[in-house]
This record gives sequence, C-alpha cells and structure tokens, in this order.
Amino acid sequence: MTQIAALSVEEATARDIPVNFAVLLPTRLWDETERLLTRLRDAAVDHPSQGDYYDALHDFHACAVQGGPAILEALRLWQQARPLSHFPAILEVAYWSAWFGEYRGTDMADEVTPAMWACAHRAQDTMFRALVRLLVRDQQAWLVIPGILHSVAAVGEPDWWTKWLLGGERPSRMPAHGTSDEIEQMFARSGGELIAEISATELPEHLPAVLTGEALSWRRERRRDPVAPLQYWLRVAFAMDPFALEVACSYVSLRMPRWGGSIEEMLAFADSPLCERFSEIDRNVLRYFAWFDELELDGYMFEDPRVVQNQLRIGERLLKRPLPENLRGRVHKYVAYLFAKLDRVEEACKHYAQSAPHNFFEDWQITRAVEVWMASKDKGPWLGQVADRNCLASARGASLYGFLCSQGWAGIEKRPEVADGWYRRAAEMTPDLTDVAASPFNSLSKFAEFEGDEVLVPTWAKAAEYGDASSQFLSGFHFHGKDRQRSLGFYRQAAASNHPTAIYNLAYTQLLAVCDEEITGSEADEAVRDALFHLDKARDFFPILLEEDPNSINLDIWRRIRGAHAWLLRSEAFPLSARQHVLQPVLQFAGNGDAGCMVALGWWYADKELKSYNHQEAVRWIEAARLANPDQEFLEGLLDKVEGSSFWSIFRYSWVQRRVKRDGLPGQVD
Repeated sequence: MTQIAALSVEEATARDIPVNFAVLLPTRLWDETERLLTRLRDAAVDHPSQGDYYDALHDFHACAVQGGPAILEALRLWQQARPLSHFPAILEVAYWSAWFGEYRGTDMADEVTPAMWACAHRAQDTMFRALVRLLVRDQQAWLVIPGILHSVAAVGEPDWWTKWLLGGERPSRMPAHGTSDEIEQMFARSGGELIAEISATELPEHLPAVLTGEALSWRRERRRDPVAPLQYWLRVAFAMDPFALEVACSYVSLRMPRWGGSIEEMLAFADSPLCERFSEIDRNVLRYFAWFDELELDGYMFEDPRVVQNQLRIGERLLKRPLPENLRGRVHKYVAYLFAKLDRVEEACKHYAQSAPHNFFEDWQITRAVEVWMASKDKGPWLGQVADRNCLASARGASLYGFLCSQGWAGIEKRPEVADGWYRRAAEMTPDLTDVAASPFNSLSKFAEFEGDEVLVPTWAKAAEYGDASSQFLSGFHFHGKDRQRSLGFYRQAAASNHPTAIYNLAYTQLLAVCDEEITGSEADEAVRDALFHLDKARDFFPILLEEDPNSINLDIWRRIRGAHAWLLRSEAFPLSARQHVLQPVLQFAGNGDAGCMVALGWWYADKELKSYNHQEAVRWIEAARLANPDQEFLEGLLDKVEGSSFWSIFRYSWVQRRVKRDGLPGQVD
C-alpha cells in the first residue's frame, strides 16, 4: 500500500472532522469518498470499479487492522461531530469487513482455530448490524456490499439475520459464539470491549425497504437454494444501483470453483436475464473476471495441458469481444502466459507485444516475460516496453530496466552509466533486501540460464553493494572455486543478511581451505574459528527454516550441514579443539539416525591417539551405521580399522558386537 500523508490538524478542523480520526487516514480517503459518492448519487459513473474509491477503501481496510479500536472509536466521534454524514457509517461496515477477513484468515478451514472462528462470526454479526443501521440512513450505499458478499461466501449468513429477514423475528441480543479468555483477548484487537452485549435498541424496528423488496421476494421462492443468499445480496446492490458492476464482479469471483461454483456457470451468468441491464462491454468484464479468477490460482490443475488449452480458448474468445482497453491488454498478457505454459513461445511473444506497452506486470509476470523473451528466436522490443512501463512502479521492473540499459537489449538504448541508478532504485523500493524470495533481481537470473553468469556478474556485484542478499550469494557462488577471497567476501555479506545457504557455504569454503592446506598457521586457526561460528549459526537457523519451508533445497542444505559436522569430527586435518566443538551436535544427529554422523563417531572413538578412545563405543556406532545405511561412505574403511584381521581382534569385535546389539543401537527403531 502506498503511504499517503494524513490530514493535518488545520485541514481536519476546516472539514469539521475529529482530529484523532483524521491523523489515521490518508488525505485521499476524504477527497475520494466525498467526490465519488457524489458522482454515484448522480448516476454519472459508467464503471465505478475504475474510479479511485476502491483504492481509498482498500487503504482504509489496512488502517482498520493496523489501528484497531482506535479507528472504531474515532469513527464514532466523527459520527457525533457530523451526525448528517453517511461516510462514518459506510466506513464502519468496511471496518468490520476488514476484521472479518483478518479473523477468518486465508488458511484452509480446518486450520482456522476455534477462537478465530468465534471472532470471525462476531465480526460478521457486527458488520451486519452496522449495515442495517447504514441502510436506514442511506439506501444507495451499495459500495459496501462486496464485503458482505465475501463474508456470506466464507461462512454463510448469521442465523439471527436469516430469522429476521425470512421470519420477521427481530433479535433481542446477539449470540456470543463461545466464551474464553483466548476469544476475548483476540476480539479485543478489533474493539470487542466497545461493542460487548449489543442490545436490540441499536437495530431499527423494521428492516430497510431496500432489503425487503424484490430481492427478498426472489429469495423466498428459492429458500432451499444454497446459492440464494449470495445472489440475494447482489440483487440488493442492484436495487440500490442497477449498474453496480463492481458488486457483480465480486459475485462472479465468489462463484468460482474454490467457492463451490464453476467457470461455466459464471460465463453463463453474464448472459443471464439478471445481467441484461449491462452493456456488452460490461458483460465481457464479468466474463473476464470469471476467466481471470481461475487463472489466478495457477495450481496443480495448470500442469494439465488440457486445462491450459481450455483456458486459452476462453481467453482467445474474449479477445474477439469488445473490452475496455485496460482489460484487453490484461487478456493479452494472460493469453501470452498460457501459450508459454504450453511451450508455444513465439505465439506468446505476439501477445506480450500487444500487452507490454499498456499494462503493469506483477513480479512473477516479469520473471515469466524474461524467460519467454530469452527462449524466443526473434527477441523483439516488447520486453523493453515491459521494463519501461514498470520501472517506476515496480522494484523488479526497475532492475530489469537497469539490466537492459547495461546491455542495450530489447529496444532499450545501451547506457551502462545509468544502469546503476536503476539498481539503486530497485533496492530502495524493496522493503526487505534480506528476503531472498522477494529480491527484485531474481528475475534477471533467467538471463544467466541462457547467456551464462558472466553477463550478470556486474549487476549482481552492484546489487550486492546495495544490500541485496540474493545478489550477494549469487556473486559468491559465481566466484566459488575460482577466486576464494572474492567468494568469501560475498558469502560473508550474504551471511550477515542471514542468507541460509551463504551461511553454510561460508563455513564450508573456509574449512575446505584449511583441509587442503591452502591456508596454514594463524590464518588457518582464524578461518576455523569463523567457520565454526557460522556452522553453529547454520545449525541453529535451518531447523526453523525447515519448519517454515521444508522444500528439497533446504533439506539438501540441512543434509550438507550435518555432513560438515561429521567431516570435522572424523578428520585429523582440523584442530582437536574444533573436532571437540562439534562432538555434541554430531551425537545428536547420529542419535536421530544420521548414518554419516554415526560413521564419524566410529572414527572418533576408534582413534587410539585421543583421550576419547573407546573400543565399545566405536563398535556401537559402526553397527548403528551398518543398520542405518550399510553403503555409507568411510564405513568399510572404519570397519577394517576397528575389526582388524587377527583372530583376537575379530573375536573381540564379535563379542562387543553382540553386547551392543543386545543393549540396543543408537537410532534404531524399536
């Protein structure tokens, strides 16, 4: 969300707005709310969704969650100060819509806690009460209906509301939805203490007419239709404004497969009698939303070429229909994406060329565009147009524009002297440069896949200087095995930014230099100390990382970290103090079943030159390793060393072997 300055005290006083509320909201909220609602009253807006009101409302949603009860209290003060104003009532509905979404969250239903469910239902109850009070004052406030639609799609309507609407049973009090300290503490975040035990006196005696007109008659005829509540609210919005296209778009999105509907149903809905009120362009907007909503998932279904081809056919049909120009460019953009999914690169490029000059691209779309451009035979100027269109709005767009300037590619004039400025801008636009996944320079790696690392080394080096952890690591990796000092320097920068793989690579590179005797003496001692520090850091860091993201790369690095500990313990190339430093972690890893660490312990306890020498422990860990992984590296050599070849040594090993097996082996499943 773009940060916008709040109203000053002087402006607030001039507008008769309570100061403590004014300082919490962007200036644009006041300007656009009053301006756009006035325009809507005059029915002069063809496409309100294209106005700025929803941007302002989105800003308010963020303020609602960040400000909590202070916002709610300020809304009430505003209403007291301006009793004739409808805006505080509108924003109160939006406030509870925001908190309903916060409590419900985006997790799967079985991952939402009982306390979260209770608070979500309480927030919905409060939102419905605020809506009824609003509609008594203003029966044209259809702009709040999308929030109602979302809550109904997510959890259905409140029971008390349904009884009042369909049975005329006005509630005397609101349900508690459970009581516990956890629920009360959680609901207090949104202002629970301010609305506790709402009485019926806050509700009107009768529902507003807009809720009980034709929309209610239609719903009574479909009491058993599970979709009826959702379409009822759409019809309520149409009763307020027959051309409330934004609400129709919300309805379409909430009747897609993830909500229990289908794209076929919504494409047909655009041609239904209910949508006859709209122009052909507006109906095509609805078709676009149905198509786009399913594309937005981009899940496992899109690994099936048949699904992609079906979506492609819908998109190509859309392009043959009249569309608002801003949507036409977006359709071209997603059709290009679908062609790319089918590896039809040249056809994808044709659609990118139609979309590039007009549309903003999200981060993943810029990455995909780079990949398609590099894979195409005719590398046209459209990628430069993507960069030019997005360089001021997107950090990833700025990094792409800078790189194309450095190379003179895709129709961008070669000006290496200005590239660094764009890299700096990309870095400044990125909230957290230590977040590797969010690095604005990630999409440029696609160039390296086709052209080799060398083309990106200057870019990575400059981005590393600006603090980008991903570029720091990639620079270190580029020089890995070529220039140890430069590699270590970049790895050290990335490790300071908590790049997980860089932390391990920094430790490993220094240990390898000591083992290979590339460095000796005091320099080697310092390198080992630094390596142990970073190895400890990696050992503490990766279990947390794996819990958050157990992907194959993280699992592989964790395996290497354990392997580095085992290597340190068994190798005589390292100082005894360093080997002793890792003994306890190796014991822990081995006890959890790591066969490599078991072998390392076998070597450690089999070394007669050490005070730790223990024949029985050596046998114990050898047998544990044989059980865990009989093909483990260094196991055969260790067995030859400990078992020996003489009759006495073999007999001794066999006797100890039976004993340790009887006692139970480390890492053995009972």
